[in-house]
Amino acid sequence: MRRLGLALGVVFGCGALSPGEALASGISVARFGGEHGHPTTTNATAIFYNPAGIGMSDGTHLFADVSLAWRKTTYKHDLVGTDDGTVPGANDGTGKLFNVLASPMLGVTTKIGDLALGAGFYVPYGGQSVWDKNDKFEDDPQYAGPVDGVQRWYVMEGIIRSSFVTLAGAYHIKPARLSVGVSGNLIFTTVDTVRAKTPSGNNQVSAEGRAYLHATGTDWSLGVGALYEAMPKQLWVGASYQSRPNLTGMKKLEGNQRTLLVNADGTYSDGDVPASMEHELPDVIRLGGRYRPADDMEIRLFGDYTRWSVLERHIVKNTDKDSFLLDQERSWKDTFGVRAGFSKWVTQPLEVYGGAGFSSNAVPDSTLEPALPDWDALSFTAGGRYELVKDLFGSLSYTQLVYLPRDTNGKNTLTEPNPSGAVPNPDAGGKYKQAVGVVNLNVDFAF
Repeated sequence: MRRLGLALGVVFGCGALSPGEALASGISVARFGGEHGHPTTTNATAIFYNPAGIGMSDGTHLFADVSLAWRKTTYKHDLVGTDDGTVPGANDGTGKLFNVLASPMLGVTTKIGDLALGAGFYVPYGGQSVWDKNDKFEDDPQYAGPVDGVQRWYVMEGIIRSSFVTLAGAYHIKPARLSVGVSGNLIFTTVDTVRAKTPSGNNQVSAEGRAYLHATGTDWSLGVGALYEAMPKQLWVGASYQSRPNLTGMKKLEGNQRTLLVNADGTYSDGDVPASMEHELPDVIRLGGRYRPADDMEIRLFGDYTRWSVLERHIVKNTDKDSFLLDQERSWKDTFGVRAGFSKWVTQPLEVYGGAGFSSNAVPDSTLEPALPDWDALSFTAGGRYELVKDLFGSLSYTQLVYLPRDTNGKNTLTEPNPSGAVPNPDAGGKYKQAVGVVNLNVDFAF
């Protein structure tokens, strides 16, 4: 227990690192563990993927993981009837970004007889983006706003991040070759966004202002799972369930919004008001199996079903006046992902592995916009794991994500009136493209 306490200090002392970018459906970024992060794993990533997995581990393990991702995104928008086209290039053209971000995962597990305990810190949901400037309007003496790009009405730069601190336990029922586990999560969510805004909700350049929102919240959730050794030392089958925050949904995030708007008479109003934001995270079902046809080979197949349909709207209110600052439809849909992988032990200390997968997108054409875009995606991974010294393993892999382009011209409905009476949003139809590459590095130390 002293070893576990020391390791917990390391895990939670490193909890302030930066989040990564969305790498799967919706705003999911859970790529920690690489090809060995799945619902039948026994390493520390099982704390999230399936807590029963730590019940089939041995000894005490310290696990440190970092994913370094590059992301290239473009959004091309052509003028539509609701757009302000009086300033050429201000509301039409192509917005671009190229960002490089890091996402950490830290975990510790220990086994006491048939009982396993674990703890971890990680960021399974979130995104971060900083969009390029539009050089055409650099130092423009008349129109300063369009320098922030054609996508600025939804995002100029922003963060949405849900960090988990997790405690997990599992019990290995050896006669039944079955492990069952449970986990409890504290969820710390932060939202920081800057976007262009007008009093009427359109994209009139002469009335263009800015809105900055900062909101945070703390919630909790539970996870349960089971891992069954169907064939001794050959076949493992696992299943897990991760609940929604607070079981029934997140509480409101609380913070403030500062808004700089241009009035009808040309003057400016600068307001800083307390604000609340309605946000939601999904529950997730995971299934998987891994099979060893020989001692030096392993085959894996696993998948997930994620209930992103719980995210219906993003609503921001002035909590003093109970008035709407933003009411934006999401209407996200449930998603699924499936992945197959393999490992080959070339020598006893060296394992080479690879994998390929598909994940569906959560965002319908009608509400797709540059702040939280999504695509159907294919992913391909190659890498290896090596025992550097006794009981110290290092793993390195590269994943290329290929996103299928989307064209939502004429399909966007965000300009339609809101049932709440809040101002609508500018048209977000256009052509969306993205490519992402991820380098994953982790070490696993047993003692």
